[in-house]
Amino acid sequence: MNKVIKRRKKTQLNRWLKGKSKTTLIIAGILALVIVIFLFCIFYVVIGTYKGLGQSATIPRSEYTQSGYYWQDGFLRYKDSSYTSAAGIDVSTYQGSIDWKKVKKAGVDFVMIRLGYSGSSNGSIQIDKRYKANLQGAEDAGIDVGVYFFSQAITTDEAIKEAKFVIRHIRGKGVNYPVVFDMEHMDGDRISSLTDTERTRIADAFCTIINNNGYTPMVYGNQKWLLREVDLSYLTKYDTWLAHYSTTTAYPYAYKMWQYSNYGTVTGISGHVDLNIAYIKK
Repeated sequence: MNKVIKRRKKTQLNRWLKGKSKTTLIIAGILALVIVIFLFCIFYVVIGTYKGLGQSATIPRSEYTQSGYYWQDGFLRYKDSSYTSAAGIDVSTYQGSIDWKKVKKAGVDFVMIRLGYSGSSNGSIQIDKRYKANLQGAEDAGIDVGVYFFSQAITTDEAIKEAKFVIRHIRGKGVNYPVVFDMEHMDGDRISSLTDTERTRIADAFCTIINNNGYTPMVYGNQKWLLREVDLSYLTKYDTWLAHYSTTTAYPYAYKMWQYSNYGTVTGISGHVDLNIAYIKK
């Protein structure tokens, strides 16, 4: 009798354990699925839509004074009662293989890396051949990283595709400097026939998507581009990266970075490289 009771209890226990095992497997499977969906959303889903230009606003004026500039270790720097600065470069596949440890030792604080570009003939999106190597090398050397995308978009839909492409390639990669929209004229380009308003909408669409996904958007351009090719009064919510190859600039409006030379030399890089200064609010 006792043996029968013991067998019944053992059978009931085994059934209970099997039931628990199935339940555990189901819960584990659900949790795994949730994690997969979560990771998919983080790394592949890009949020945000573009609803057109907002209201125009007064363009803020530059606050920097010429007396605040000085040279140190071959880099232009800035300091006054409100701002200090960081020394930087920008690179693409054209700089070839870079020794990032030597670049860091030379005094570079940050780098803007070309992530990719769209073609001037049909707008096809391409990644810069050395983007991944430059990103990994700079971060391993302890250099702050931002990225830029060279755009030849002729519609806001194309600009949105470009921005989504950028987001998918920077998520989880440690990018902590701005994400920049760079549109420029070139021989045989697609953008020459666009109006100022169209170019402004395209820049705004790109920056909107970047902003909606938690990154800091920025617009790049030389003085002519910023003053004549787009309407900055609709882009005041974004920072500006000014391109002007000189030790002084009369550009009147606010900018957060200045590309002041395209003929710099930095240990660790063969040939010339663009030099930049970033202004940091104290």
